[in-house]
Amino acid sequence: MDIKISGGSSIKGTVTCSGAKNAAIPLLCASLLAKGKVLFRNVPRISDIYDLCKIIRYLDCKVIFKGHTLLVDNTNLKYKPLFLDECKKIRGSYYFIGVFLALFSKCEIWLPGGCKIGSRPIDVHLQAFVDLGFKYTIEGNILTIFKTSVTEKAHIRLSKKSVGASINAIFAGLGLSNYVLENGLYEPEGLDVIFFLQQIGYPVSYVDGAIHYEKANLNFQFVKHTIIPDRMEAMTYTVLGLLKGDVVIRKVRTKDMEYPLELLKQAGFDINYSDNEIFVKKSYGSELHIVTDVYPGFPTDLQSIFGVLYVNTTGKSTMEETIYESRMQIYKDLQESGVKCSIKGNKAVVTGTKDILSRVYTAYDLRQGAAVLLLALLGEEESIIKSFDYVLRGYDDILNKLKGLGIKVVSL
Repeated sequence: MDIKISGGSSIKGTVTCSGAKNAAIPLLCASLLAKGKVLFRNVPRISDIYDLCKIIRYLDCKVIFKGHTLLVDNTNLKYKPLFLDECKKIRGSYYFIGVFLALFSKCEIWLPGGCKIGSRPIDVHLQAFVDLGFKYTIEGNILTIFKTSVTEKAHIRLSKKSVGASINAIFAGLGLSNYVLENGLYEPEGLDVIFFLQQIGYPVSYVDGAIHYEKANLNFQFVKHTIIPDRMEAMTYTVLGLLKGDVVIRKVRTKDMEYPLELLKQAGFDINYSDNEIFVKKSYGSELHIVTDVYPGFPTDLQSIFGVLYVNTTGKSTMEETIYESRMQIYKDLQESGVKCSIKGNKAVVTGTKDILSRVYTAYDLRQGAAVLLLALLGEEESIIKSFDYVLRGYDDILNKLKGLGIKVVSL
């Protein structure tokens, strides 16, 4: 899908934040670990969630998705190889691997897809599975993994900090009697998953940076779980307000965004916030120098968004990407839009400016697509954004939310 969007005018209004994509995806996969029904609230209505629902229905489970409430009934769950197009499309489909290993001790699945932001192998996941007693083979794009030993206890350490590998290792280990998992990475979304597992009856605990699990007499029960707000969506609309007008972002958890919010305050931008609201106005800040890092550092998912905010800074601001090697497309977009910007490897230098060209953009991934949306709004004329479907993968009802702020945007 392509869109046409008009720049030039200021914006004003309120945006209500939706549920976190990066929590909703593993949570929906984890719903298969419950015995019976699970009700999720604050579920984002995004294309990745729709695709996950198709996979879960394929496994003979019932899914009812109304508004932002989603019910999963896995009473008739059956093992099936996961050879579906949806598994290729969504990187988060790899969470089914850990869930299947816990439930069935095996999994056959097409290797996951997702945004093209650089090499994102699942080597850390696979090594964790091996350490938990599983063996795998990869033929073409098909991963086959199965249990090879009667391992009941394990003490493993991830070779690299990874949210996805941490959650997947937790899932896979639920089939053991007990385990300890060290060197995991649990951002707010990962902690939300751990809390859900505790709710449905798995005694998983997070102590001194390590995960501990010891199987007990599991007490499964019907659980209603509210997904945490999406901090990436909240920060995207925060930057939009700083670039274009007067915006209030509601239903957020600012405690999950302390570092980027504090950076903005220190740079002198017009921003204030409470525990669950953010208030921003169009403003200019001093130059920023940011290096992406794992939580609680600066999120790689905000790198492109802040790259566009740099046009509203004085002097020269720098951004260094340390997580993904191919996530620098937005700086090429800035260059082609008339912004003075230099790129060397994974480091960019952007000089603030008020002159942005309106033109045709292409979205190549979720966050860069959101960033070019912000960039297009800075031009004085109409811009086109091609392949906007990438943005719909992670931003709930984004076109209507933009219209609510007074932005003219239409689907083509």
